Amino acid sequence: MEIDQQCQSHQLIRYKYILENIKDVVWELNTDYVFTFVSPNANDLSGYEAEEIVGRKIIDFLADESKLYFSDLVMQYTKQRVNGDAGGIVLHAVQFVCKNGLVKWVEISANRMFEEGRLVGYIGTTRDITAKKEYERQLSQYVQELKTLNEKLEEMATTDILTGVYNRRKFKDDLTSIINEKVNSYIQFSLIFFDIDHFKYINDFFGHRIGDLVLQHVARLVSENIRMADRLFRWGGDEFIIILSEANLESAKIVAEKIRNIIRNEDFGIDKDITASLGVVEYITDENADEIIARLDKVLYEAKIRGRNIVVS
Repeated sequence: MEIDQQCQSHQLIRYKYILENIKDVVWELNTDYVFTFVSPNANDLSGYEAEEIVGRKIIDFLADESKLYFSDLVMQYTKQRVNGDAGGIVLHAVQFVCKNGLVKWVEISANRMFEEGRLVGYIGTTRDITAKKEYERQLSQYVQELKTLNEKLEEMATTDILTGVYNRRKFKDDLTSIINEKVNSYIQFSLIFFDIDHFKYINDFFGHRIGDLVLQHVARLVSENIRMADRLFRWGGDEFIIILSEANLESAKIVAEKIRNIIRNEDFGIDKDITASLGVVEYITDENADEIIARLDKVLYEAKIRGRNIVVS
């Protein structure tokens, strides 16, 4: 009997030593989530002595956002108990308000305690994970900055710097992609290739700054007068291409004529009428990107030799 008491005494000393020296705070809650035991090392984490915590509800020490989170957990646990789910060890990250007002992120590991099948409370540990959360925040911020940078790089790689519309590289990629998508379908699409008539004269007579403004003006005009599904690209110099989604040749010709009139009637703020020549083609099944570009170039050239300021298909 005396040996058993000595063993128990040694065990108690060992448990006390463990509780006083581990970093995690060990605790017990009753079924109302009131602390019935807290290990002495609570002071290191929270600034509270264990005696100041015992008898108070866990929710009293949580930041407002975590209070709402904990209330939702209580409702969830209550439903699980009604359904006979005993549950297991669960981990939760919450914000703990220390005695000095400092808010720390802590990880709570909790398990339910039963006696003869009846829930009598909860036992668990609390660990300071503030440094971990700060690292995760910084990592998340770094990932977001990388994502933003990649988006900017992608935009720079696919956008014409002067006009803000898509560039030639993007056109070739999109056209190839669209052609591949249409291989097993009968959906039509068409393209409009246009340039500004006598643009070299505008640059030579008014200067390249005015020429750039004209290009920007044209790009903005056209962008505002095509559908969201359609895409405008700057092919190079004063040449632009429009991909018209799900449009046949006749509907594309109507769009091209509309654009021609809009440009012709627009006031560009210089002492010269601005017009455009436009070529229109419809995609032919099994045609590759180079073939459709060659046809585009041909109809645009025909518009030029037929007097410019005209739509040719």
